[in-house]
Amino acid sequence: MQTFTSKRSAFFARTGAITAVVLLALSGTVTAAHATCTPVGNWTGYVTRTDGDHPTKLQFKANGKVFVTNEQNTTTQGTWWSTGVNTFHYKFRGEKVYDENGAYFAYVDFDQDAVQSGPNNFTSSGPSTFFLADGTNLGTSAITFTMARV
Repeated sequence: MQTFTSKRSAFFARTGAITAVVLLALSGTVTAAHATCTPVGNWTGYVTRTDGDHPTKLQFKANGKVFVTNEQNTTTQGTWWSTGVNTFHYKFRGEKVYDENGAYFAYVDFDQDAVQSGPNNFTSSGPSTFFLADGTNLGTSAITFTMARV
């Protein structure tokens, strides 16, 4: 049976310590990258629906709340949560829609799966269901958001 000298033991101890430091540094890099790509903050951009692009604003809060302000200047509260590194999901129920005379006539529910392409941009897509004010379901279509941090 071979025995190691103290020099060999010291070498392996140093190698193990260096490996541990490198692994900790790398795991910190992943955590830091995840922390910088958070949707928390204010965003502006547009939502693309079957009838074209429409300006919109989103505000994500650290507590999981999100607010959408549409082109009619109505604001609706929803929820959001992280689904992975640089990805998250958000949804709204009951975003009010008004006709050209300002009368409430419908609402929209939508869910979005989002991907952040860096700290200041994200895109998302998902289903949007349109309801008349009385709850009549008029159908579902896909919508997308293209947003930039303000």
